[in-house]
Amino acid sequence: MKNHKFSLLSITGEEPGRCDILYDLSIDRAMYRICTDHRRVDYFLDVLSRPLTAVEDITFRQQIFRDLLEMPELFEKLCLQFSRYDRIKSDWQEMKLGAPPSAAAANPEALLDHIFASLKVTAFFPGTIAAFFRSVYELLEKHPIRAEGLIALRDYCGRMIENDSLDELVRIAQCFRYHTPDQFTFEMALTLDESLRACGVELSGIEKFEEKSAFATAIGKLFSRKEGDKQVLIDAEADGASYEDALSLLGDALGQIDRALTAVTSNLYDVMYGLSRELMFYEIAVAYHDHVTSLSLPTCIPEMLPAERDLLIMHGVRDLVLCSTCESGDAIVPNDMEIEELQGILVKGLTDTGKTVYLRSCGTAMIFAQAGLPVLAEDATLSVRTAFFSHFSSAEEEFLKGDVTGRFDQEAREIAAIIDHLTPHCLVMLNETFQTTSYQEGTEAIYNILSVLPLLPAKFLFVTHLTRLFDRMDASRVCLMETDPGGRFKLKRIRPEDHHPVSDEEQA
Repeated sequence: MKNHKFSLLSITGEEPGRCDILYDLSIDRAMYRICTDHRRVDYFLDVLSRPLTAVEDITFRQQIFRDLLEMPELFEKLCLQFSRYDRIKSDWQEMKLGAPPSAAAANPEALLDHIFASLKVTAFFPGTIAAFFRSVYELLEKHPIRAEGLIALRDYCGRMIENDSLDELVRIAQCFRYHTPDQFTFEMALTLDESLRACGVELSGIEKFEEKSAFATAIGKLFSRKEGDKQVLIDAEADGASYEDALSLLGDALGQIDRALTAVTSNLYDVMYGLSRELMFYEIAVAYHDHVTSLSLPTCIPEMLPAERDLLIMHGVRDLVLCSTCESGDAIVPNDMEIEELQGILVKGLTDTGKTVYLRSCGTAMIFAQAGLPVLAEDATLSVRTAFFSHFSSAEEEFLKGDVTGRFDQEAREIAAIIDHLTPHCLVMLNETFQTTSYQEGTEAIYNILSVLPLLPAKFLFVTHLTRLFDRMDASRVCLMETDPGGRFKLKRIRPEDHHPVSDEEQA
């Protein structure tokens, strides 16, 4: 049976790199408020911190989320089924430990009892796994699933139900499960070396109560004998072999059966082991969706495009942190993000007017989008970002208060570290970077940084109090925005025709 590892989180097998921006965006704080089950939230955040970069993987998750959201009964039963399934492994290990200890096997008979007890434990699980395939298939078959991942899971379980090899494995296992060694007559084949010494033993035939066993041939398929091996059949009584020798040889042969059954069953089991944990991600995702919709806030499944399209558009995007604390969605102000054929967005405004909230809203939406989840926006069309980088001065509590020089040096080192790790088509988010230094120094430093990013190309979101920076930026290449004095937390775009950049000579 050729198997592969199933996942409900990825179709390509991509192992995304980790991004450490969830703290800066306060996503962890918001999610702990929305859901109090910290164990599940921790796993959700771990998945969220590894944004997908393949559009097909993102679409794969989006489809599964839609089906599970629309069919809560299916979702609940799948969670229950896979929770039980994941416990099979621990049950197996616990039952193995309950078998008679081999350390106490001072003679061949006791050793044989230990091996057969272990074999009986192993034999319990092929039938359990086969029954699970049937129950999952029947569950998925009666629901109108559309997600590619769930359909593949259903079809796999359907194929396993019809798999003759699995049926054969279950038949072999059941024979050992319900009987003891004294109910069988065993026939073994010895492999001899050039000196005619026994160098291996295999079980080649079994008769139960003098009746030919149908699974003796099937057992032979668990082993692959090399052509040219010299083998002889032994009969303990006819050949005059001692009873102890026969039991010892039988123990070796049955040990091979146990190991073969264990390997085959383990490989079969591992195909879907861990799906219960992956479903926890969708449980928290649904809790997030239910929370924001309870506030009458819009969400959307974004259209995802390849990174090379370099298009980031969202309308009516809102802040997750505010959603986690407000009792009414009316208090949360929506804003837009539009970056198409532009290098990035630069935002200015007075303190506590919504600059950081805007940056946080856009960054959180991007992370959720690349996790395959709905975003807090009215609509969204987004090109995937290959990586995310952030620097939030207000979040850096380790800076020495009042030590302006030390803080500037620390920020400079952190920005340098970000630049060293930039990749094409990444997104850089900066919040009030160099806010403690002089206007001239800060403006020059940030201007130089933003001038480097288009070379990658990389996009940026930067909110700042450095208004002189605006005087130097070209509004035809950068989206310039400012907080609207007429509406707190509402941002408006500065149109190119309303902005006249100052040259470096004029600035000097």
